[in-house]
Amino acid sequence: MKAGGKKLALFLVASLVILAAAGAALAIYRQKVVATAAASASPDDAQQILVHGLQDGDWEITLGDLKKLPAVTRHAEATRSNGEEIRVDATGPLLDTLLKKYGKSQQEFDRVRFTARDNYSIAVPADILKSRSIILSYINDGKPLEADWQPIRVVIPGERAMYWVKDMIRIDLETGADRMPTRKLVFLDAASQNLPQEDYQYYDSTDRAIKTKDLLVKYGDGGSAQNVFIKAGDGLEKNETGANFMSAYIKITGQDAPKFLAPSLPEGMQIRDLLVVNYSATAFFDYAEGMRVLPRQTAGGRTGIALSEICKQTGLIGANDYMFTRSDGRSVLVATTDLGNGLVYKDANGALAFTSSGASGPIDVDDLLSIEPVT
Repeated sequence: MKAGGKKLALFLVASLVILAAAGAALAIYRQKVVATAAASASPDDAQQILVHGLQDGDWEITLGDLKKLPAVTRHAEATRSNGEEIRVDATGPLLDTLLKKYGKSQQEFDRVRFTARDNYSIAVPADILKSRSIILSYINDGKPLEADWQPIRVVIPGERAMYWVKDMIRIDLETGADRMPTRKLVFLDAASQNLPQEDYQYYDSTDRAIKTKDLLVKYGDGGSAQNVFIKAGDGLEKNETGANFMSAYIKITGQDAPKFLAPSLPEGMQIRDLLVVNYSATAFFDYAEGMRVLPRQTAGGRTGIALSEICKQTGLIGANDYMFTRSDGRSVLVATTDLGNGLVYKDANGALAFTSSGASGPIDVDDLLSIEPVT
C-alpha cells in the first residue's frame, strides 16, 4: 500500500475510534442526566396521580413514589392522526412494575384508562395490555418533562400516538365484559335525518350535527353504558366513556363526517369517519362510511353492502327472525331463511333499502331505519 493510502486508512480508523468514543461518552452523559433527574428531589415530586380499581378504594400515588421504582429507557415512535411522526427515548417505570407491587399484572385487566388534566382520556384494550410495555415516563430524551406534560407521559412503544397521554393524572384499571352483544342495529344515516340538527362550526366551515344524547334517547335500547366502543373507517377502534359520549355531538356533514366531537373535548379525542358505535346493546352503523371502506356487493342491478358484512361489523346476534323497521315506524318480520343474499343499498330517492331473494321469494324493505333480532 502506498504511503498516501496508509495515511488515509489510519485517518479513517482514527475517525471511527473518535466517533465511537464520542457516542459512548454521550450515552454515559445521558445516563448520568437520567439518573440524576430520577434521584434528585423536586417540588414536582408531590404531584399526585389517582389510581382506581387496584384496591378497594381510590388512592393516590405521587411522582416521587414513581421515581423510587426501577425505571427503564426505551425508544418509541408513533404517528399522530395528522400524519406527524414522533420519536422519543422515554424513561420511567413500567406500569407492570407499579402493579406488581400490589400483586397484579396489566394482563389481568380488560382495559386501562389513562386520563389527562384537560380530561383527555383513552382506554388501552386487552390486546395491547397483553402484548406491549407501558412506560410511565417522567423523562423524555434525557430531560425532565415540560411543565405542561407533568407529572407523567404515558408512552407505549409500537402503538398509535393517541395512547401517549401527557399530563396524565388518573389511572382506571377496569375488568368486565368488553362490549354487549348487539340486539339492535340502527343506521346512523337514516336516524340522523329524524333528529334535531344544529349548526356546528368546524374550522372555517359551518356543518350540521346531532347530539349523541338525542340519538340515544330516541333510538337506543334504553340501557346505559360505562364504556362506548367506536370503530372508524380507517380501522381505528377506541373505547370512550359513557359520560363523554353522552355529552358530545356527531357531525353529519362536511369534512371528516360522520365525526364524533364536542367543544368540551380535546381535539385528540375526536374521531372522524365513524363506521360503528356500540352503546349498550345497540349498534349505530353508518352506511355511507361503510360504502367507502367495506366490500361492495351487487344483486338485482343494485349495489350496496351485504347484510352479512354489516352484521359482522356491528356484532348483531343471530336469531330465527329479524324485524326490519322503516323510518315511519312500520315493520316487516323476515325469517333468517329468507335473508338469502340480503343487500342494504340506497334507492333512487337516496333512502336506505333492503332487498333479498330468500326461500319465500323476493323481499324488499324501503326507507330502512333499523334491524332487530326476534328471539
